[in-house]
Amino acid sequence: MDTALLVFAKVPRPGAVKTRLTPALSPANAARLYTAFLRDTLRAVRPLKMAVRLYVAPPLPDNGFEGLPNDVSLHPQSGDGLGARMRTAFADTLRAGYDRALLLGTDHPTLPVPFLKQAEHALETPEALCLGPTEDGGFYLVGMSAYYPQLFEDMSYSHAQVFSDTLARVDRTTARLTVLPPWYDVDTPSDLTRMLADLDRGTAEAPNTRRIANQLELPPLL
Repeated sequence: MDTALLVFAKVPRPGAVKTRLTPALSPANAARLYTAFLRDTLRAVRPLKMAVRLYVAPPLPDNGFEGLPNDVSLHPQSGDGLGARMRTAFADTLRAGYDRALLLGTDHPTLPVPFLKQAEHALETPEALCLGPTEDGGFYLVGMSAYYPQLFEDMSYSHAQVFSDTLARVDRTTARLTVLPPWYDVDTPSDLTRMLADLDRGTAEAPNTRRIANQLELPPLL
């Protein structure tokens, strides 16, 4: 069975990404850090032997996406709102012939790769869903082996009930659900401090993020 990993991202423009890390960081430095998050996400998934499709929120840069690996395909996000964009991305991917699709964000560059392997395994049956909850009430991953657009219909995001609201929609399907271990987003200065501590302890690996953090001397700032 062929699996596609859909990475949802933004163009790392200053003032448009990681805005909750400012003013601890300047908008330009927050964008540099976000770029490192994206690169570490793409680096982590390369050994998984999945087709990687990078879905970027418009507007896309005129000269393409700098530094994109050759084996990663670039796609514009399409739809009115995050739910519609995720729904469209799943529809396009499954229509392209993939048996399974996993959608992942870029706010968790230290996410353990075994979580992704567990997700792929959970979708080996024809009608299956998997969700990876975040500690703030959202989710870091959603995956499906059949098309379930109802997960995204009439959904609002960026609040503490996103995961529970999504579970309620799963309950309206006949799919077999697997819930992955929870993880954390890196949205705030305290989240960033936690991630840097994980990197210092060697319990996580994100070399691009670590390098930029060192250049910006982040620990004294936060």
